[in-house]
Amino acid sequence: MSQPAQSMPAAGASYAWRNGYLLLAFTALTWGINFPIMKIGLEYSSPLLYTTLRMIIGTITMFLTAAAMGILRVPHRADIPVVFSVGLLQNMGFITLVTLGMQFMPAGRAAILAYTSPIWVVPAAAMFLGERLTAPRVVGTALGLVGLMAIFNPLDVDWGSEGTLLGGSLIVLATLVWTAGLIHVRKHQWHGNVLSLIPWQLLSSLVFLIPFSLLVEDTSGIRWEPAFLVNILFSGALASGVCVAAQVGAIRSLPAVTMSLISAAVPAVGLISSAVLLGEMPGYHDLFGFFMIGLGIVLVGLSDLRLARARVSGLSR
Repeated sequence: MSQPAQSMPAAGASYAWRNGYLLLAFTALTWGINFPIMKIGLEYSSPLLYTTLRMIIGTITMFLTAAAMGILRVPHRADIPVVFSVGLLQNMGFITLVTLGMQFMPAGRAAILAYTSPIWVVPAAAMFLGERLTAPRVVGTALGLVGLMAIFNPLDVDWGSEGTLLGGSLIVLATLVWTAGLIHVRKHQWHGNVLSLIPWQLLSSLVFLIPFSLLVEDTSGIRWEPAFLVNILFSGALASGVCVAAQVGAIRSLPAVTMSLISAAVPAVGLISSAVLLGEMPGYHDLFGFFMIGLGIVLVGLSDLRLARARVSGLSR
């Protein structure tokens, strides 16, 4: 994460597999647990203000981190478009839409919908990034998607319940917004240090989010209790701060298709943590989905490993 952005692989170039997988493991655990954390947090605050508070804390966290590492500097002019792209799409857009949708759905189910991005990333990566869809990646992606659909079983959801369709639609829209940001990040030719740009990306989201949330919602409705402070610190400092940096590093380290499929681990963690923290017990279709997602991840991971070894072997000749 501390290496210069220009030394990181461009789209279609070599990838840093080990670093990418480590970053994704961290984000999967933290973001998965964050779903029940957000559900609990919405009992203390309205959704837009909750999102704004966690983004403010995340922004402060990343500015302090960049300053401590000695990499805090004004973004290069050429990086400004991607600063706003990530800030508005992957930060403000995705997080806000998911939080709004979670008002109407269980946390575990929301986690499933929020990470159906492989459905959109697979064709997007092929069309805009020129990434090859090898047979193992196609089969692995298909297995992952089958697992996601098994966990989010349409026959098990009460679509007649008030707000269910709206909540689901908001979260699906969030995945489309996030995918658009991902494609832009992968196509961008970086000029500055990737980590040094994260604080500015978060700050750019606040420029629009703060006035919008204050206009729509009333701050007097927030319950400033100790439990809420712990909740918002976790969701802000880790999920909206450190994990944003880890996500961007993973995007720059792995192919978009692989990164998105492995991100399917987030809803698995979300379902388990929701069962522990909220009592949302998974059913048999959830367990089947876990198996299919895991199988897909292993298949794609083995394909990546073979590809990496082939590249190393080719360079050594």
